[in-house]
Amino acid sequence: MIRPSAFTAPGRFWRGNLHTHSTRSDGVLKPEEVCRRYRAEGYDFLALTDHFIGAYNYPIVDTVPFRTEGFTTILGAELHTGAMANGELWHILAVGLPADFPPPEAPDFDAHPGMETGAAIAARAVAAGAFVAIAHPQWSGLTLEDARGITAAHAVEIYNHGCANGCDRPDGFGIADLLLTEGRRLSLIATDDAHFYEPDHFGGWVMVKSEANEPDALVAALTR
Repeated sequence: MIRPSAFTAPGRFWRGNLHTHSTRSDGVLKPEEVCRRYRAEGYDFLALTDHFIGAYNYPIVDTVPFRTEGFTTILGAELHTGAMANGELWHILAVGLPADFPPPEAPDFDAHPGMETGAAIAARAVAAGAFVAIAHPQWSGLTLEDARGITAAHAVEIYNHGCANGCDRPDGFGIADLLLTEGRRLSLIATDDAHFYEPDHFGGWVMVKSEANEPDALVAALTR
């Protein structure tokens, strides 16, 4: 009988959202209010992942002041650089980034010659200690060849609640399944991608088995 390690490992399950935006990029609520709402909804942890591009000053938002007993936050960002096959910039979730993570040369959402590739920034994020996931494959128009290139990724976003409500393109199961059949070791995550200007919140989450509801322990569990 297969006994998945998530159920045999020590600790308990914690509920969290790994993809969220605030006024530090294109969300409508301030970071403090975003954290308050997730805490009030009963979440154990939250990663605020604002868009890491020059137009928004490459934010890795300091959410440490918004932690409380029973609720923690993990520093992170949605990374953008390099062009996919369709010419659009990559969208790569990085949760557990250091606050001083060096940005790419990505002044806006347009592709520019000589930009760092998506594969390279994903690898840099992993080397810096982050849990990395390929965001909203269906919404991005991701091809299988694109996805194959992000070899450092730990996971694929297989459900995105914002994309479900905003454009009915929430899916990443197809890309994840194809990568898995090729032997990639990947986990699957569901997220909100909340911006709070439509019903894009409290619809996608992860349950993480960890001995503590603490950022380093949660990121370590996610990467396992």
